[in-house]
Amino acid sequence: MYCNNGGGMVTILEMVRPPRCGLVLQKLLTGSFFWFFVVLIGFPSTPLAAQTETIPETIFVTLVRIDSINIDGNRRTRSSYILRELDFRVGDLIPVDTLAERLEFNRVRLLNMGLFTRVDMEMVFPDPDSTRLHLRFSVYENLFIIPVPVFELADRNFNVWWKEFDHSFQRVNYGLDLSHLNFTGQADVLKMAAVFGYSNKYSISYKIPYINRKQTIGFQTSLSYSRSREVAFDTEGNKLLFEVDPDNWQITRWYANAGIAWRPEFFSRHTLVAEYHLNRVSETIATDLNPDFFLNGQTQQRHVSLIYNLVIDYRDIHPYPLSGYRWVFEIRGNGLLPSDDLRLFRFYAEYNKYFSFTKRLSLETIFKARTSLPRRQPPYFNNQALGYGGNFVRGYEYFVADGLDFGLVKTSFHIELLNQAFDLSRLVPFRSFRLLPVKVYLSLNNDLGYAQDAWYGANNPLSNRIMYGYGVGLDIVAFYNKTARFEYSWNDLGQGGFYLNINTGF
Repeated sequence: MYCNNGGGMVTILEMVRPPRCGLVLQKLLTGSFFWFFVVLIGFPSTPLAAQTETIPETIFVTLVRIDSINIDGNRRTRSSYILRELDFRVGDLIPVDTLAERLEFNRVRLLNMGLFTRVDMEMVFPDPDSTRLHLRFSVYENLFIIPVPVFELADRNFNVWWKEFDHSFQRVNYGLDLSHLNFTGQADVLKMAAVFGYSNKYSISYKIPYINRKQTIGFQTSLSYSRSREVAFDTEGNKLLFEVDPDNWQITRWYANAGIAWRPEFFSRHTLVAEYHLNRVSETIATDLNPDFFLNGQTQQRHVSLIYNLVIDYRDIHPYPLSGYRWVFEIRGNGLLPSDDLRLFRFYAEYNKYFSFTKRLSLETIFKARTSLPRRQPPYFNNQALGYGGNFVRGYEYFVADGLDFGLVKTSFHIELLNQAFDLSRLVPFRSFRLLPVKVYLSLNNDLGYAQDAWYGANNPLSNRIMYGYGVGLDIVAFYNKTARFEYSWNDLGQGGFYLNINTGF
């Protein structure tokens, strides 16, 4: 971030100390403005107070006015959408002593949109004596149209595929995933996928953050169909048991949703989504291998669900936070119609807190909890808890713990080892990727988890007990939102292993 005052460029921090741009303070404390200020505070009167009622009397000493905000580099993204993310507008008055922090906060907010690989900011004062500020944001847009050849694993995660299935390439899916991450320039995402191989999946989805003039209401919808010749039909020893039939599809799934999102202010988002599910399994699964798969030997499960989700997000850097906090609350009602085959209500809460102790040392804490009603036996298919998605205890990646309820605590100390930007202009033709910022962190991890399973836990010793895992990792963050975590973790069973988690940011 830079400041231009007609006499060269200086950093924003130098401006608020202040050097030449500091004449915002320095000049006002000397000369005629100083005596004018003395008159203001030394000879108050009723008429004068009335004239300055809406503007603090200290404006001439402590405040800078935002005269203009310009955006450049946004070939695709609409300027109105970018300006919506800033917490100030043209005409706002900002205290000088908080200006540097406020502008950096907003620069990071633009990066958190996920549309840019880099955001630069320049401040311009018309003349050395001016308290009026012109801002210019230069954004470097990401690649928005991403045709990605699909080569994905049929298993829960990379670690399970590598170790338990001997990294067999027969257990992979292939196809094409086409995404447009900024379809109309409003960060609206259009995705289409066609996947073949071990499993098949065809899907289309669209999500737009704002559909109204005030930019507070968004919309989303999706439709998908998938089928697989393999299905996990039971859990034993906290390992999934699979049934494979190369000649027949073991499970087929139809899914559709539509929802609205309401974002009344910067840090909170409310989402209400209606879903339709239609799942079918083979007779072999439903009658022979596990009659509790959908309960009572049923081969079909159909239901309508309604989900309310609230996110309150005050984190600094969303892909890899170092300070701030986030709350997530979700209420899910599965089975709203009298004819639905599933009746299960779930309540989920999550709290993330990040402590930044020094420039290089920070602490990440994550708390998650879920409970379900009614307290009767659920279908095995709907009894997933720990070990699925991002809900796992490190060191237990090869295991699952099913149940109606679960709790999870994850902590990590992060020590910054590297923070450097590499110039790739000679190698990369794309403007947005010519500068490669890379951060590397050493992480020290500790996790605790518990899954309560009253119905299927008899043959699964990790259910209904506390699981503990710990380890060390190396986290790499590139282009702000692309992360790779290389971790070696141990669990309280004395087992250890190497685990890899990658998030491309797309």
